[in-house]
Amino acid sequence: MSGVINRYAVLHINSGTYAYAIDSHTLCIRLRTAKNDCKSVIVHYMNVYDHSTNRKKENMAKILQDEHFDLYEAKISQKEKHFKYFFELIGEKEQVFYTSDGFMGNEVKNENSFFFPVINDDEIYKLPKWAEGATVYQIFVDRFNSSCDKGFVNADWNDKPLRSHFFGGDFKGIEDKLDYIKSLGIDIVYLSPIFSSATNHKYDIEDYYSIDEMFGGRKELSNLIKSIHKKGMRIVLDCVFNHMSSNNKIFRDVLEKGQNSQYKDWFYIHDYPVSMEICNYDTFAGCVPSMPRINTSNRDAMEYLVNSAVYWTKELGVDGWRLDVADEVSARLWRHFRTEISKVNSEALIIGEIWNDASKWMMGDQMHTVTNYKYRKWLLDFIQGKIDAVSFWNKMASNKMLYKTMSYNYLINLLGSHDTKRITSVVGKEKAMLALLMTLTYQGIGLIYYGDEIGLIGMEDPDNRRTMPWRKISEHDTEQFRQLALLKKQYPSLKYGRMRPVTDYRNIISFERIMPDQTVEVYVNFSDKDVEIKDRVLLFNYPEINKVNTSINCIKALSFAICIKNQKGGYGK
Repeated sequence: MSGVINRYAVLHINSGTYAYAIDSHTLCIRLRTAKNDCKSVIVHYMNVYDHSTNRKKENMAKILQDEHFDLYEAKISQKEKHFKYFFELIGEKEQVFYTSDGFMGNEVKNENSFFFPVINDDEIYKLPKWAEGATVYQIFVDRFNSSCDKGFVNADWNDKPLRSHFFGGDFKGIEDKLDYIKSLGIDIVYLSPIFSSATNHKYDIEDYYSIDEMFGGRKELSNLIKSIHKKGMRIVLDCVFNHMSSNNKIFRDVLEKGQNSQYKDWFYIHDYPVSMEICNYDTFAGCVPSMPRINTSNRDAMEYLVNSAVYWTKELGVDGWRLDVADEVSARLWRHFRTEISKVNSEALIIGEIWNDASKWMMGDQMHTVTNYKYRKWLLDFIQGKIDAVSFWNKMASNKMLYKTMSYNYLINLLGSHDTKRITSVVGKEKAMLALLMTLTYQGIGLIYYGDEIGLIGMEDPDNRRTMPWRKISEHDTEQFRQLALLKKQYPSLKYGRMRPVTDYRNIISFERIMPDQTVEVYVNFSDKDVEIKDRVLLFNYPEINKVNTSINCIKALSFAICIKNQKGGYGK
C-alpha cells in the first residue's frame, strides 16, 4: 500500500447495489476502493433541503474484499426521506473527499454531494422473511417415488435412464415421502414442471392451465401441497415462460394458419409457412424445434403466461416460483409477473434460473433471488485443486459484490441440478457429502438436488435424472443431515448470521456465521491431511457425528466440523 489513494479504483453510483432503500427512512450506501487502500471511509450526509453544513457522519464497514477491491458499506437514516451525501477516504498519506463532482480537498459544498432525492414506498428493497436461510429440496417428479403401477411406464425403476424413459414418479409418491424430506431439515419443496406435457421432464408445456395426469393431476397435486403445508414446509413450482411445446394448441394454430394465426406474433417466426422440419423460428437453445421460443415482449403472450401463474398461485396456495431460463425472458414480463403474483401472495418467493451475473434482475422489481451457480463452479475448482482457499474467497467476494447485502441470505447455493453432472460423480461420495454439508451451512439458501444426500450418481442429462433407490436407503445414510437440521434450530446463526471468511488456511474452507449474541465456525477439509486449528468446542462433526461437545485443535482429513467461537444467552447449554 503506497499510502496514496488509488483514484481509478474508487466507485460509487447513487442507485442499484450502491444506494438503495431498506426501509422508509434508511439507505444502504456502498463505496468501492482499491484493496487495502484506505484505513477508514466515512460517509457524510444530510437532508437534501438542509442548506447548512451541519452534516451527520457514519463510519463505513469493509464488508467484502476480493483480489483487487474492497467494498465498504453503511446504513444511513434520517426522519426526512431526502438524502445528499459524499465520502471521506482516509489513507496512510492522504485524506480526500469523493463527491458527485469527483475528488476534492477539504472544502466540499452541498451541491457537490451525491443525491438520493427521496425514498418512495415502492422502492424499498423487500424479501420474504420466511425464506431467509432456508433449505430447498429439488424433486424431478418422474424419478422420485411412484405410488402405483402405470400403463405408460416403459422402464424398471432402477434402470439407467434414457431420454425416452418414463418411470412413473407422481405426486402421491412424493406425499408418501414427506417425513423423509422433512427429516433432512427441508423448508421448501421445489418440483420440476408439473403442467401437461408428453415428455418426462415437462419443460415443454402443452397446456399451462392443466396439471399433468401422469403425475396424478390437479387433485393429487392439491393434496400434496396441503400435506407439505401441514408439515410446516413450503412449495415452489417451476415456471417455463421462455418456450412451450410445439404441441401446444397456441403454436399448433401458427403451424396451421401461418400469417393468419392470431398467435403469430407470440413467436419469433423467420418466414412463412412455418415448418418444424426446417425450423424457421426461434427455439429454446437455438436448436430444439419441439420447443418454440415465446415472444415474451408481446403483450397478449405476456398476459396469458402471467395469468396462468396467478391462477395456480391462488388455486393451489403456491408459495413461490422458480423461473426457467429467466435471463432470456422479457424484463417487462418479470416485472408484471412480480406485481401480479404479489397481489395474490405478497410473501411468494420468486427464484430466477440465471447462471451468471444476475444483478440486473435483482433490483427489487423482478426476482428475489437466483440460482448461484458461481458457488458451484468455484467450490468444485477448489475441491479439484485448481484454486486454493484464498482464490476461492476472492471469487466468492467478487460474486457477492454484484448483489445487495440483504440478498446474501437468499442466494440459492447449489452443487447440482437436473442440468448438471451429479456432485458425487464429479468429486466422489466422501467429498460430495462434505460439500453438501458446507452448502447447508453457507450463507444463503442451500439446495439439495434429490438423491445428492445419499450420493446418487449421474453424468450428463439424462443420466443425472436417475430414480431414488429407496430400497437401498437406510436411516444411517442421512443421519448427518438430520443432526445438522437439529443443530441449525439450536444455533440460528447457521441460518440467519452474516458470514466472514476465515483466511488463515489455504487448503481448507473455513468461515464464521455471526449474529450479535453468537458466532459459530465451520471447517471443511477436503484434503487427505489433518489441519491444526486453535482450540475450539466441537458442536458437529462428520463423518464421526457422535464426537461432539469436546475440545478440538485439529480438523481431520476429509472431515467437516462446526465449532462454537463465542456465545451469549446460553444457546446449546
